[in-house]
Amino acid sequence: MSNFGRTSKPRGWGHTIAGLTIGGIVLAVLVAATVWQGNAHKSDTTAAEKHSDIAALLQEAGTEAGVAAEVLRQYVETGDAKLIPQMQEHTTLAVKSLTVAVSQGGVADLSGIAAEGGRLTDGLGQVVALRQSGDVPGAAAALEQLRPSFETITAEREQAVDLELQEASRLQSSADKADDAASWLLIASIVWGAALGIGVTALIARSMFGKRVSKTPSPI
Repeated sequence: MSNFGRTSKPRGWGHTIAGLTIGGIVLAVLVAATVWQGNAHKSDTTAAEKHSDIAALLQEAGTEAGVAAEVLRQYVETGDAKLIPQMQEHTTLAVKSLTVAVSQGGVADLSGIAAEGGRLTDGLGQVVALRQSGDVPGAAAALEQLRPSFETITAEREQAVDLELQEASRLQSSADKADDAASWLLIASIVWGAALGIGVTALIARSMFGKRVSKTPSPI
């Protein structure tokens, strides 16, 4: 009987400590997973915003290019020199937005749009030069020749916008899933941590109670 009394307590303590150790490892894994999912949410959200910004820049470039084309058409018809600065301003804004969009590095290949846009800009300059020289029919013909190029750029730009928005949507969906996972993992970490804390508290209480019992003098 005396041997059993001396060996059962250490075995019980060993099992308890081992359980708490495993519990601590599980808690550490839960916390690490929570942090990982949180970082994934932040990363995907940032990437989704980038692709949304690229789509917005492309749409802005298209709007400005459309205004520039309309102003140029009016200039060819009227010859009003005051329209030239307006056309140049909108053209510059369109090129700037497209340049920034290209530099962002989205999923859509914008190299073709950039190259065609450069040729279109040169064509606009030729139209202005012809109209300034008084060659109205020549300017009108040159403007009409630019129509296919403008339509090609418009179609490719719209396709690029769709691709960027689709990628933004995909990344945002991934970010939302990561956020949900992080929330559940956080809850699990809190619950598991609370349970582990209760276990540690019980272990300490058990240890203190055991010491008090051992210090109590045995009745004679």
